[in-house]
Amino acid sequence: MSFSISWKQSVGLHAFEALYLGVLAVLPFVFTQRLVGLILLIVTGTTILYFLAKIYMTKKIHVKHQGVLITGCDTGFGRGLAMRLDSLGFTVFAGVLNPMDEGADILKSSSTGQLHVLKLDVTKEEDIKDALLYVEKHSASKGLWCLVNNAALNFVGDVEFCTMDMYRRVLEVNLLGMIQVTKTFLPLLRKSKGRVVNVTSAKGKLSLPSCSVYGITKYGGETFSDCLRLEMRKFGVKVVIIEPGNFGGATGMLSSKTLSWLRNMFDEMWEKSSDDVKETYGKDYLEALYNGTVHSASNSAKTIGNVIDAMEDAITNESPQIRYLVNGSKKLIDYNNFLIKIRPFIPDCFLDYLLDKEYNSGLPPVQANHVS
Repeated sequence: MSFSISWKQSVGLHAFEALYLGVLAVLPFVFTQRLVGLILLIVTGTTILYFLAKIYMTKKIHVKHQGVLITGCDTGFGRGLAMRLDSLGFTVFAGVLNPMDEGADILKSSSTGQLHVLKLDVTKEEDIKDALLYVEKHSASKGLWCLVNNAALNFVGDVEFCTMDMYRRVLEVNLLGMIQVTKTFLPLLRKSKGRVVNVTSAKGKLSLPSCSVYGITKYGGETFSDCLRLEMRKFGVKVVIIEPGNFGGATGMLSSKTLSWLRNMFDEMWEKSSDDVKETYGKDYLEALYNGTVHSASNSAKTIGNVIDAMEDAITNESPQIRYLVNGSKKLIDYNNFLIKIRPFIPDCFLDYLLDKEYNSGLPPVQANHVS
């Protein structure tokens, strides 16, 4: 039995097939668009609710005469925070390397009467013990509410240029100093159910070339803080981490004193390098690295206000964030902080490519095949 259709039926059948296939092709996009729209709506709504809750439900502690000890108040974040907290009514214990130096004089002259400047080199056990006795004596009424570990030493240089002494010096200040000061003052903080605020860095979340000396101490500070936070939960003591981005120019990196110190460090790296390293890299490489460091500082945020705001919230908020990653570039985007945020979503090899292009592309070529 034969079966035939007219040309009109044939055209109609093909038209139906085309329409059917078209609908099948479009349906996923329709549902996908709806799904994407729903996801965007949920994300937007959640974000708005989060910030509204943060604004309207944030409770502040009772500030008056609460004691706060801050290390590294000679310049930068430490000095700025000491002055801010003093103006808010805290009893501030500002640790400095030299109480007779210019930085200490600035603090003394701006004090409302509740700011105490004391000698505190975080690498010296005697200074730390003396600071404990002083704080216990002058904070008897309210106790010590917060310890801010801010003292730090920056350093730039490739692994092959940096001496072991350089690694030890920065480690002593940035990490071991933080640990020793914290261990000394924890009994007071447990008693007050206060908090520890540790200043690390965005470089404790993102490894950069020529930054191993500094970076390992900041990664260590992150780990120490995370472990301590979990341990202190049972005592009601909070541990908060401040992670500033690029604020080098705003913290005195471009001051004549700091630039002179940096210049001496680069000269020391060259002088103490082996002949093989000198021949492989060349003096121009080190000079370009020095100039790049200065240039990076010149592109930093102009003021430290955002970091001080984050520190203030970490100290005064009853429910502070665990981490405050603070953008610090004078450009629209803090590039390093941007990479930190997208890092979970990109392969390590692509991250390496981005960092290599950003930090190594402007350096002179090295003798990659050089053999001593």
